[in-house]
Amino acid sequence: SPSLAFAFWKSHETLDLPDLQVIFTPASYKEGVPTQLDEFPGMTIASWPMRPLSTGHVRARDADMAVKPLIQPNYLAHEEDRRILLVGIRLMRRLVHSPQLAPWYDREELPGDGVQDGDELLDFARRYGTTMFHLMGTCRMGPASRRDTVIDDTLRVHGVEGLRVADASVMPSMLSANTNAATIMIAEKASDMILGRPLLPPAKV
Repeated sequence: SPSLAFAFWKSHETLDLPDLQVIFTPASYKEGVPTQLDEFPGMTIASWPMRPLSTGHVRARDADMAVKPLIQPNYLAHEEDRRILLVGIRLMRRLVHSPQLAPWYDREELPGDGVQDGDELLDFARRYGTTMFHLMGTCRMGPASRRDTVIDDTLRVHGVEGLRVADASVMPSMLSANTNAATIMIAEKASDMILGRPLLPPAKV
């Protein structure tokens, strides 16, 4: 990852746990999208709600499995997600004016210093915001009695013989960090179950 620093932050001091993630990248991206660098030096700070409440959908476009599905993430549909994001944007602005970063700060390219109103900031986020990847939960684990679950606690697909799923899609709820380590754990446990190895006892963390 080009991002060199990560922070977990509380959007309100009364919270027991952080609900906001912030990353720092020593580069500036064209149009605020992390695919192409600007032609001038810069830095990018991004933030997002760690456990968003907005929900979207994934739907098949066609019976042909080669046709890509329709994915509608429905970002910022929930009021709490919008509140947390505004806290994150204002936190990022405080960070670039901190004594540690201020010597390297010249101006704000996006959304620009003139954008201060909450509605304007949210409009910017809707137009320029993008996924932070680490998608999960589209093949949720849970009992077969629930319509929103796909697999059981041994990763077997409900109602299908000989099929398991072992990736980030099986996570039943949102993690508070990136998904790589948890996905490796799921794969390791899946291999033990498939090979019939005794499972390790739960660890106290």
